[in-house]
Amino acid sequence: MVLGLPGVGPRLLGTAALPSLGRLSPAALAERTQIALFDATRLAAAFELGRRTHAARVARYFGPRLASLVHEELWIAALDAHGRVRETRLLARGSDDALHVGRSTVLRTALDMAAHSFVLARNHPSGDPTPTREDEAMTLELRHLASELEVPLTAHVIVTPSGRYAAVHE
Repeated sequence: MVLGLPGVGPRLLGTAALPSLGRLSPAALAERTQIALFDATRLAAAFELGRRTHAARVARYFGPRLASLVHEELWIAALDAHGRVRETRLLARGSDDALHVGRSTVLRTALDMAAHSFVLARNHPSGDPTPTREDEAMTLELRHLASELEVPLTAHVIVTPSGRYAAVHE
C-alpha cells in the first residue's frame, strides 16, 4: 500500500519479518526485497514514521506519570496482539541520575504479564532525554533476548519534565 505496487506486499513479507526489515537501510532493503532503491527509500521512510509515531504514543502515555519525578523510574507496559496496553508495572526505582534493573527481571515481568510485545519507559529528571550508554546497551540486549523469546521489545522511551522525549535505538 505504501509503495502503490500490486503484489509487492506478500513478496516483502516472505523475505523477513517487518521489524527486521524496518531496521535496514534503503540500500539493504532494496537488495533484500529486490525492489528499486527509490521504492525502498519510500518504504524505509514509512518505517521511520511508524517508529516515531509509536515512540510519541509511549511518551504521551507515560509522560504524565514519570515526567515530574525527582528520581528515575523504569516502567513496562505489556501490549496485546493489537498493540493496546494490557497492563503496566514499575520495574525499578533509582536515584536522581541512576537506575539499575536486571535483564532477567524485565523479561520475566513481560512474560508474567502475558505480553504479546512490550514497551519500556523511563524518565530522566535532569531534563535531558538523551539515552546514556547504559540505556543503549540495555535496549540492544533486551531487544535481542526478547526476540528470542518471541515477545518483542517495540520501544524504549525516555521522558523529561519539559515534555521532551527520546526513543532509545528506534
